Amino acid sequence: MTVFLCMKVRKVLTKSLDYVKYVLPLLLLVGLADVDFHIGHPIMDMQFYILFIFTALSLLFSSYLRLALLIGGCILAYIYPNILMYPLDYEILIRWIGLPIIFAICYASWRTNGLSFTCVLLAFLSLPILGVGVPAELSPLIVDSNAMLGVPISIISGIVFMFILIGKALVHTGIVELIVGFITARVNNPARVAILSSAVFGSISGSAVSNVMSTGQLTIPLMIRAGFSKTRAAAYEAVASTGGGLTPPIMGAAAFLMAEMLMISYWNIALVAAVPAAVFYAILLFSVPNGDKQINKKTTENTLSVSPLRIPSLGPFLLDVSATMKSLILLASAVGLIIGVLDQTGLAFTLSSVMIDASGDSNLFLLLLVAGICVVLGMGMPTVSTYLIVSVIAAPALIDAGFTDIYAHLFVLYFGTLSMITPPVALAAFAAAKLSGANPIVVALDCVRIGWPLFLLPFLFVWL
Repeated sequence: MTVFLCMKVRKVLTKSLDYVKYVLPLLLLVGLADVDFHIGHPIMDMQFYILFIFTALSLLFSSYLRLALLIGGCILAYIYPNILMYPLDYEILIRWIGLPIIFAICYASWRTNGLSFTCVLLAFLSLPILGVGVPAELSPLIVDSNAMLGVPISIISGIVFMFILIGKALVHTGIVELIVGFITARVNNPARVAILSSAVFGSISGSAVSNVMSTGQLTIPLMIRAGFSKTRAAAYEAVASTGGGLTPPIMGAAAFLMAEMLMISYWNIALVAAVPAAVFYAILLFSVPNGDKQINKKTTENTLSVSPLRIPSLGPFLLDVSATMKSLILLASAVGLIIGVLDQTGLAFTLSSVMIDASGDSNLFLLLLVAGICVVLGMGMPTVSTYLIVSVIAAPALIDAGFTDIYAHLFVLYFGTLSMITPPVALAAFAAAKLSGANPIVVALDCVRIGWPLFLLPFLFVWL
């Protein structure tokens, strides 16, 4: 009887905790709309951030650990004001819980953002342990408003979340399908269909890999049937998908992160980014051979069944938003830890100085050095995580050298994004190769061959 009751309780608990995936976007909405303020019980932003992070963390674990994380997050959020007022009284508590939370975030980064980013995170977290820079402790980073609860989580849970909602609404209502269908019906060349549809979809998703896996399932077979080789079809799709995150009006989440970090209007960034994005896709469009018009037309006819506009179902919509925000929140907390380490150890200033000293008085050499660092740091990482890393490590060196803030940040964003098609770790190229059946490394090399002008583009607009 006892065993039966235990199994029954566990089943009910597991089913109840499964609804947490729906709670995360609703909790973010409460924080975004300042519901606590309107009902007369204001809560500190950092308390909300703790709830967001622990809720996102809990979604990666089984029922009992999920429950423990949810309870622990609520307790930490509740006592957070007292931690700020009486830090010495909670010093031992923070020391005991700090490292397990940091370990959980490292594990979550590996699960949601891949091994490359996790290695970068671990490398920075090891700096205080190795005694690099000013001595610092890791545990206090979890309650530091300049670290885990700092700018990245503020941006992700604020304006980025708002535009994620808009982007998901566009997808779930069928508007994106309608736009892609419109392009497919009016453009005969399959490669140009791939380029234009990837620009539309990628601007919303901001992820080159998800862009490839979404539009590429249609466009890669189209190009192959029209006579393109498997390698070339995959390369065009990968390069086109990579540019989507650099294309206004939405630019994934990177533009909103940049606006918050530079404290300027988003529309200023969109205006500046519009010309390079237009040149980016113009280069691709003009590089595509025309081919046989009759074959192209026959291939693109009736290839996409466009559904009518629809009212999205609430459940799938919330699940989609939750899946995206879970990864972004965990990414923001991890990047916050990196920023905290750089801040506490004084390495943020040191790295910038080292790059400027290494370049001597040559701005061109500095740009080449920063471009190389951005490509290396961006390998294997999503666009948003790439930008957050390179904007902290590489952009300050360009700004200190006299380049305008917005162009310095766009420069590092471009090269961080182009790492998606740069061997040896070119995730967008590898994803496209999987769809086409071509050799991944050969596809990555072909991406560089057809997209080489794109690597020159950031150097042009940073000086203009």
